[in-house]
Formats: sequence, C-alpha cells, structure tokens
Amino acid sequence: MSEILVADIGGTTSRAAFASFGQRPGNIVTIANDSIDGPEGVFERMLDGVNDLPRAAVLALAAPINGDEITLTNRDWCWRLPDLSARFGISSIHAVNDFEALAWAVPSLNDGDLQPIGEAKSFPHGVKLVVGPGTGLGTAALVPVRDGYQVIASEGGHCSFGPAFADEEPIFRRLAEEKAPLSAECIVSGPGLERLHVAMHPGTMKLKCEMIVMQARAGNREARATIAMFVRLLGRFAGDMALAFKATGGVYIAGGAATGLGTLFDERLFRAAFERHPPHEALLKDIPSALITCIEPGLIGCVAVAERILQRQ
Repeated sequence: MSEILVADIGGTTSRAAFASFGQRPGNIVTIANDSIDGPEGVFERMLDGVNDLPRAAVLALAAPINGDEITLTNRDWCWRLPDLSARFGISSIHAVNDFEALAWAVPSLNDGDLQPIGEAKSFPHGVKLVVGPGTGLGTAALVPVRDGYQVIASEGGHCSFGPAFADEEPIFRRLAEEKAPLSAECIVSGPGLERLHVAMHPGTMKLKCEMIVMQARAGNREARATIAMFVRLLGRFAGDMALAFKATGGVYIAGGAATGLGTLFDERLFRAAFERHPPHEALLKDIPSALITCIEPGLIGCVAVAERILQRQ
C-alpha cells in the first residue's frame, strides 16, 4: 500500500509524517508555523526530493471544516484543497478538524500513551471525549456505533464561560474588560493562560505562557496561583463537556497548554473541579480521565481517517 502524507496543523506548530495503513507514523517532522507559508510550506518541506508521491494526504486542521475552503481559527491561513491537490499532484487530499483526528486516534492509544489523572481506572466502553487547550481549545467525541465508532466534531471551546465561585468573580470581571464576551477558549488555552495571569495579578507585566510555566517551576507564588486556577478551570470545562456528551467512556486531555505543565498539573485540583457539577457528582466521579502524552496523536488519527476514506473509494 502506498504511503500517505499526514499532517496536524495547529495555530502555532505543525507536525507531518509519511505513514502506511495499520502503522503509526514515523520520522515525524515538527515545523514552527512562523517559518512556513501555510500548509503549502508543510507539503514543500515533506515532498522535497520525494520521487514517488503519496497516494493521499489527510490534514488535521485547527478549524471548522465546511467544504474545500478552510481558514484556521487562530492563524491567518486560508486555502482551498483543490488548489493544494493541483499544485502538488496528490489527487486525494482530505481535511478534518484537528480534534476530530484526535478522537479517531483514541482507539489506537495504549497505556504508554496515557498518564492517568487522579485514581487510575480502566476506560470502559462508551462515549469518549477529547479536550485540549493549546493555541485554542478543542473538543470532540468518539461515539460507539454498530460497526465501530463515529466522531462528533465540536466547537465547544467557544461556549460562553464564567465564574462559578466568589473568588473567581473579580478575575472574570477583569478578563471581560479586555475581551468580551468571554468564551472558554479565551481563558482555557495558551493565550488564555497569559490573560489569566494578568487578571489574577493586576499590574503584573504580561508574560508569555512559557515564561509563566517557567516561573511557576522556579517557585514563583503568583505564577503557581495562575497555574492552579488554570487547572481548576480546565477541570470544570472538561466536566461540562463530559456532561454534554455523557462521556462515560472516559475523558482524554491533549494540547500543549495542558501536557506542557508536567508536575505543575495538579491532578486532585483537576478532578475536584471536574466532578463538582451538582447534581451529577456521582456520574462524573466514575468517569476516568488521562493526559495524552504521546506526541503524535493527531497524526495517528489522520491515518485512521485515511483508512476509512480510501477503503470506501
């Protein structure tokens, strides 16, 4: 079977690889988006010097997919799939939402790809949810059907989001002064962490996400407080989405803004916020959760999508 080109194109970073059906992508190329000109740059980088073109390409894009013309949500990139196909000579190019691809990857993940959040539990059969804060905030659900699974793409990260407790009210008020109306993505994302830090500590110089994490690791109290609030809000949002989809098959957390926290990710704080949704605490308590720790879940999902599409052709 000819190889396929798979690419996971986010707001900040793109990853791409060649893969064959039934196998994980290898030799993954990681590309800073500031260094290329849209997906064309990914194709140019991957196909340079390649004699035999891949049979097909599947792109996981941080954007809603509605037809062949696609614009990234958090980056000023717009293109048409037929133009990519004509330019690079690949007849079959398909696009899916990046979290749709993540959801398709879930059945292929093993224990080594996951870090349990809280008490380790097995993931039962049932609806499975993927949530991920990165440049944006993505969500998707994997739903069991008769012949396997079906993925439901979602733009749940753009739902309105507000305070639930008194200590959060002044923080959200300051956030709303900068950016209103507030969505979950405005706060529970990499850029959201930067906004949250300023809102929690008025007068503080605005810092990049990576610097906040670095200061927290060094013991800075303000940075640690920001990270703790971020984990609390991520847990609450994940619980919101788990209820919306009734994700009894488990919740999987992806995205660099979460996985990049390392030991700063307070599992107990996350689970407390995840479960605190009266009157359904018991339901949420039984839902397992884990961080996706492998670097290529979006690409694994692209391979699964390619198999479904090409086997129907």
